[in-house]
Amino acid sequence: MIEKMHPPNRWEWMRGTDRMMWQCVFPGEHDQVGLVRRMVEALFAGTGRQNDAALIVSELATNALLHTRSGQAGGWFGVEVYLPENGPMAYLGVCDLGGAGRPRFDRQLADGELTIGGFGLAIVRDLVVKLSQIGSPATGHTVWVHLDLKTRDAECAGAAAG
Repeated sequence: MIEKMHPPNRWEWMRGTDRMMWQCVFPGEHDQVGLVRRMVEALFAGTGRQNDAALIVSELATNALLHTRSGQAGGWFGVEVYLPENGPMAYLGVCDLGGAGRPRFDRQLADGELTIGGFGLAIVRDLVVKLSQIGSPATGHTVWVHLDLKTRDAECAGAAAG
């Protein structure tokens, strides 16, 4: 006789092991950014950082499409997420196909003046514990962050404002 099971709720089931590592490749098309954003929001649901994680991955994926070969015909980009069950830090990374140069995390100046755009990575930097990259223009880059899961979305916004 089959006993009646009491499955965990969906969030418990999704994080049933001590860690979750998720990797996926997406076509190098701009409509994929929204899909990646929604997937990351779902993965981070219940952590209190789902909005920040979604914003971060949107920015990194958009940059991969705009500034590397990932956004060219036949291009692709990859997304990695490491979400520990009880750990303090999550990892988010976006892998691109390389191209024009290395990702820069400082604001660019044009003739001594700030240019329009280019604020995305500055926002990301304010939301995370660490922002970095590995790779090269020839082989591609992974731009990655460590996101503190002990902080909530609203707490980060309050800290940045004050």
